[in-house]
Amino acid sequence: MAENADTLIRFLLPDAHTRGAIIRGTHIIEEAKSMHGLNDIPAQMLGKTLLASILLLTASKGGVRQVLQLDALPSQPQAPIRRILAEAKAGTVRGYLNWKEGAAIQRNPQEEGISAWMGHPLHISAVRDLGFGTPYISTIEYDSEYLADHIVHFLHQSAQIRADMILQDDIAILLEAMPGCDDEHWFKAVSTMAGISNDDLKHQEPEQLLQAFDALHVKIVGHDDYIYQCDCNAEKMSSALLTIAIDNLPELADEHGNLTVSCQYCSNHYSVPLQDFMDKQNKKDSSS
Repeated sequence: MAENADTLIRFLLPDAHTRGAIIRGTHIIEEAKSMHGLNDIPAQMLGKTLLASILLLTASKGGVRQVLQLDALPSQPQAPIRRILAEAKAGTVRGYLNWKEGAAIQRNPQEEGISAWMGHPLHISAVRDLGFGTPYISTIEYDSEYLADHIVHFLHQSAQIRADMILQDDIAILLEAMPGCDDEHWFKAVSTMAGISNDDLKHQEPEQLLQAFDALHVKIVGHDDYIYQCDCNAEKMSSALLTIAIDNLPELADEHGNLTVSCQYCSNHYSVPLQDFMDKQNKKDSSS
C-alpha cells in the first residue's frame, strides 16, 4: 500500500445475505483538508462526501466513475456552503467545497449537522459511469441533518438498493442487501452495525471493526487502495475556457497574453497562451 493511501475492505456477511465495504480515510481527508485549506466541520463534510463517493463506487450498481454532488437549494440563499462535490475512480478520489461568495462563513445556530451549513432539504445528484454507453444521472431532494441518511435514501430511491451506512469522522461503512436477504437477515446485519460503539468507530482499525460481524461469519473478499489525487493537466483545463464566449477571452488575458485557469479539485494553476487557444478553436471551427 502506498504511504498516503487508505485501504477499502470489501466483505460478505453470508448469514445475513449482505455485502459491505469499510474504509478509514485518514490520509484522504488530511490531503483534502491541506489542499483546500479547510478545518473543523466543513473539512469533515468534504471528507465524508469523498468517502461516500468511494462507497457508492463499490455498490453493486457502481461502475468506473462515481460523482456525488450536494447542492444547497436556491430557496436557502443564506446557506454558507453552496456545493460539495466528490468524484471517485478506481484507486483515486478528488473533490471540492464551494463557499457562498461575499458572505461570512457562519453556520445556522438553529440547525444541526449538514443542514446548519447547507440548509434543508438538500439537492443530491449522482453520476454513475459504467464505462460504456451514457452515464446514468440521478437527482433527488431529501431532508436530514446526517449525510449518511441522504446517501441511504438516494440508494433506495434512485438505485433500488437496500442499504445502510455509517459516516463518522474518518470511518465509512456501507451495508448492501444481496438477493435472498429478507427482513430478518437485514435486521441482523444493520443491528450488528448499529451495535458498534462510537469509541470503537473512532479508534479501531477496519479489520478490528469487522470482528463485530463474526456472528454472521464475516468474510473479507477484497482490498482496494485509494488516494486523494487529481488528474488535471493543461490540456484538460484549457477545455474549461470553452464555457466562456470566445470574444470575451482577450480581456481575461494577462500582459503576456496568457489565460490562467485554476482546478477546483487541487487548486493547481495552468497558464494557457491565448493565441494558441484561439488558433486551435479557429482550426477546429474551419474543419467542422
